[in-house]
Amino acid sequence: MPMIADTPHDTADVIFYGGQVLTLDQRNSRATAIATRAGRVLAVGDDRTMLGLAGAHTRRHDLGGRTAIPGFVESHTHPYFFGLTLDAAVDAGSPPNDSVADIVERVSDAAKTTPPGEWIVGYRYDDTLLRDGRHPTLHDLDPVSKDHPVLLVHISGHFVTTNSAALRRAGIRSTTPDPAGGALGRDASGKPTGVLAETAAFPIYALLPKRSRQAMTEILGLAGDAYLAAGVTSVHDTGVGLFNGPDEFDAYRAAIASGRLRTRVRGYVWDQILGELGPGVPGPQDIAVAGVDTDRFQLAGVKIISDGSLQGLTGCLSEPYTCNPDERGTMLLTPAQLTGRVAELHDAGWQVAVHGNGDEAIQAIVDAYRKLGAAPGDGGGRHRIEHCQTVREDQLDLMAAHDMLASFFVKHVYYWGDRHRDRFLGPDRARRINPLASARRRGLRFGLHADTPVTPVPPLEGIWCAVARRTRDGEELGPEQRVDVETALRAYTSEAAYLGFDEGAKGSLEPGKLADIAVLSDDPTAVAPEALRRLTVDATLIDGELVWTRPGASMPVTEGSSS
Repeated sequence: MPMIADTPHDTADVIFYGGQVLTLDQRNSRATAIATRAGRVLAVGDDRTMLGLAGAHTRRHDLGGRTAIPGFVESHTHPYFFGLTLDAAVDAGSPPNDSVADIVERVSDAAKTTPPGEWIVGYRYDDTLLRDGRHPTLHDLDPVSKDHPVLLVHISGHFVTTNSAALRRAGIRSTTPDPAGGALGRDASGKPTGVLAETAAFPIYALLPKRSRQAMTEILGLAGDAYLAAGVTSVHDTGVGLFNGPDEFDAYRAAIASGRLRTRVRGYVWDQILGELGPGVPGPQDIAVAGVDTDRFQLAGVKIISDGSLQGLTGCLSEPYTCNPDERGTMLLTPAQLTGRVAELHDAGWQVAVHGNGDEAIQAIVDAYRKLGAAPGDGGGRHRIEHCQTVREDQLDLMAAHDMLASFFVKHVYYWGDRHRDRFLGPDRARRINPLASARRRGLRFGLHADTPVTPVPPLEGIWCAVARRTRDGEELGPEQRVDVETALRAYTSEAAYLGFDEGAKGSLEPGKLADIAVLSDDPTAVAPEALRRLTVDATLIDGELVWTRPGASMPVTEGSSS
């Protein structure tokens, strides 16, 4: 039965036909064609009925057997940070680097073309993938960068490593104490090694030259291009202001107004800059991003960091790390501080999203949310736990009972699962990271994410991770926590939209909703699990308009009615 809007006699602007349409509505309806008008879904149904909505100026695209689904909603990502990595002088990741020496060589090459005194910045190094099994240090970097301060940012975003010139500019020396919530790496004599964890990196970040608005606009545009190529039409920026404070609002306004950024954004303000935006604890109604279409950019909540990263041994666990019996990780806020801050933000009208990797940190978040009592407004506060990787069964019970939401970092199963099993958590805890099946059994509503630039964008890879539960070395990790393809799809579409209060506008293809669509090479519900990550996104639409097409992909278009 076709689903048609209240004005069935309207002609369509665009019709896609000749394929499959997975609406992901509540009935899980399927069709072969979809018609759009004025940026919204006009109707969904069979080819004949939809083509009957064509008028003199309607564009008709033949899907050629492809599958149209709602545009992906990436529920935890960092567009500006991601854009910086795409624009960086040094790619410190693995691949392409196999050793510390490889990274040093890239820094040396950058130094040859960078004016003396200017910063050299690189991203994505991962000590656990380097043959040396350690962080680069100033002893590695100093010989090739005497005239340049150097900053290399860890893949997790929770560590950096620097050279001596950078430490001098930041005033960091042997007598500098560790800041609250952070630590300076030191050698046996107590001298800094250049490795800075968590809040200890903030003084370095503060020294980086400010980018012009034009440069920031282009950085956001680079990230937006990559999202569109992966079929992502909406993102949740979980840390607006992390790098440039309130200036990032202006960057978003310029990027959207110029058309350089097409992806829709729901912003979660970095809590540490909230005080710069108004007196006391300003609420959403007190912070206006003037001159920007709220369908394109809207502030949704506030982001708090409670602990660090598992691969950096700073995620806060209730039991020690397997590789270090003396280490259980770090809380950046005490439970009392976290509870108080969550209550303040809740009372000011914000949705709260708290980063929690370790189960000890997750317990503090759960306790903070439980103490709020009844949440105001329709649907409640929809407060979220971000990453939620080592959440326990008893904690899932509490989350479900109190309508807490989660955005799971499912790609950790593949990208770090083998090391969680063999190094960080041991086999028993590792098999339960991102326990999607346990969450689903309890009716817990959750999204999935890539935390880009920590892992690559493609949601199809994330869906494969949720369904296959395989690590880099090809081993299954907790197969009992697998979910079916539809559940994983919804966690990147309709459920992810719910996490941002957007279920009325996006996440499913129904009349009246935004015509944001990803066109896939095949039906993800009809292929073998191992084939999911090999599917391609052949086209991406926003407001019913093609904004990205895969090179080589062809969808013949004709104009006019079909009669």
